[in-house]
Amino acid sequence: MSVSTLIQPSDRRAVQATAGPAMAEWLLALGPVVHRLDYGGRVAAVGGDGAAVALLAAAHPLATLDAVDAGADALAAATYDLVCALDGLAELADPVGTARRALRLVRPTGAFVVVEASRPDGFVDGPITIGGWLLRAGAARVRLLAATSHGFVLDARTTH
Repeated sequence: MSVSTLIQPSDRRAVQATAGPAMAEWLLALGPVVHRLDYGGRVAAVGGDGAAVALLAAAHPLATLDAVDAGADALAAATYDLVCALDGLAELADPVGTARRALRLVRPTGAFVVVEASRPDGFVDGPITIGGWLLRAGAARVRLLAATSHGFVLDARTTH
């Protein structure tokens, strides 16, 4: 047995080493959702740049990671433990419709996470605005996972 098999995949240091401290904090805040990813769960990354998707893949090498178009209609039959909208929900023509489609992809015990970064001009639609969109899209609850000068992370669930 190698030393690496003795380390729990969601150990804070292990996740920070692969995903970086900022992503590690919100990933670990998802609790049971992130633990399913450690053992082969499914993730859909909606939008965003390749760097964020690569960090998710590095942090959870056993998980299946699908990058999907913001419309998400192509994967309507698939379900996921975690659906992430990475830096871009606020810039879409129909953010509520996109969030509604993304929430349909989330398994009942899963989560839809919205990561929004501040733009160079300092403007970003705030967590209250985007949280409202998520509730209108059908989320049962929305919570703020992280907030920095660089942006914020919201967690939306379809069940309480």
